[in-house]
This record gives sequence, structure tokens and C-alpha cells, in this order.
Amino acid sequence: MSTRSNGGAGRARRPRTVAIALAVLGVAVSVALPSSAPRSSCPPDQERASAATARALAAGSRVLVIGDSYTRGRGSSDGMTGWAQMLSADSGWDSTIDGRPGTGYVNPGPGRSRSDTYLPRIVADAEADPDLVIVQGSQNDWTVSEADLRRRVEETLGQAVAQWPRALLVAIGPSAPRPRADSTGSIDAAVRAGARSAGVPYIDPVAEHWFTSVNSPAYAASDGEHLNDAGYRYLARRIDTALRAVGTTSPECRAR
Repeated sequence: MSTRSNGGAGRARRPRTVAIALAVLGVAVSVALPSSAPRSSCPPDQERASAATARALAAGSRVLVIGDSYTRGRGSSDGMTGWAQMLSADSGWDSTIDGRPGTGYVNPGPGRSRSDTYLPRIVADAEADPDLVIVQGSQNDWTVSEADLRRRVEETLGQAVAQWPRALLVAIGPSAPRPRADSTGSIDAAVRAGARSAGVPYIDPVAEHWFTSVNSPAYAASDGEHLNDAGYRYLARRIDTALRAVGTTSPECRAR
């Protein structure tokens, strides 16, 4: 595992002739037709999605993560080991982790440079050939309206889709502990809508209630804004499970 951190077909129809003739004669017939191959529990499209997800998550995959201070690991004991670093190490990925505190789809962060927002950072990595791209965030985007944020998310993720058509692309929404999470509802809604418009799978910690009033005290860092080591480990496990369900709708079809 190598981790590089950047600080900064429709179904065929059966012939109906026999069935219609029997129906006309008033005959009820039940026929068991042999199958040439075992039937999978997954529809073909879900099988393909599950297989593609498995390949993208396999050990040795080239992974690019773009995000904010959560991707950087702020709040952890060393300030540099968050969910992305933990999940990458556990999965054996060849990762480039670009987490910049305070940034988002719109918010440029403390440096006030527009190049620190997500879209320019994606464009800057155009020569990369990732198997998996994760865009995380962003609770920092409270500076704009929900409509403007949605448009920016759609533009950003649309660029990533066009730029890396072979990669599995996934967006992750705000994932702050409570009570900070209570203020991210409109941000979550905007990012979710933008991801949907761009056709990108969205992992939604807010809607899934990953952080509650019960578990947040144990997982929050001392500033109440970020996560501690245990919180990031919990977040990494939840993201791993969610990633393995991307492109599927039933447990039987999830990537192994």
C-alpha cells in the first residue's frame, strides 16, 4: 500500500404462440424449463455494478481522495490520520489523499485561493488515471445559497465524470458529529442534489444518522467540529461498507 498525501440490454421475449394456443383451448399448463446456467441472485446490471465496484476497491487500486479537514485528518492525535488514511491503509490502496482544511466545492478555505476549491483541484489531476475517486465534503460550504452550491457540485462532479470515465466516482456528504451535524442539513441536501444531477453515487452520513447524540461524545474531537481517532476509525468503517454497496440495491449483490 502506498499513500501520498497532498497537504494542500433488455430481456429477450419468449415465443408466445404455444402459450396463446393453450389459453384459447382453456388448458392450464405449468412447464419447468431447464436453465443452461445457474441463475444469479442479482439482476445483470447489478452484477456488473458489483463487479466494477469490487475492482475499484481491490488492493492495489489507484485511489484519489479530494476533501477538506476530515480528509486531512484534523482532530486526530497526530492531526494527519483521518478516515482516508485509515481506509487506504486497511484496503491496500495506492492512494493520493488531498485534504485541505476549510475548503469545499465553493469555499476556498483560509488561503482564500479559488484554486483550493474542489473543481480546480480535480482539473489539476487530469493526468491521473485513478480506479476510484472519492470527493468528500463539505460542511464548509455554508457561505453560499443551497441553489448555488448544488450547481457548483454538479459542475465539479460532472467534470470528474468526464475527466475519468473509467473510474468509479463517489461523493460523500457532511459527516460531522452532533451537535455540529445539526447545522449541515441544507448543505447535505445541496450536495446530494448536485451529485444526483451529475449521476454520481452519494454516500449520505446525515440521512443515515451515522453520528447521533449518543455516539458523538465518544467520537468528537475536543473542538466539537472534527473527529478524534476513534471517530475517524468509525467513519472509515462506515464509508467502507457504503462503498461496497455502490451500484447495488440488495445485500446479495454487494461487492465481496
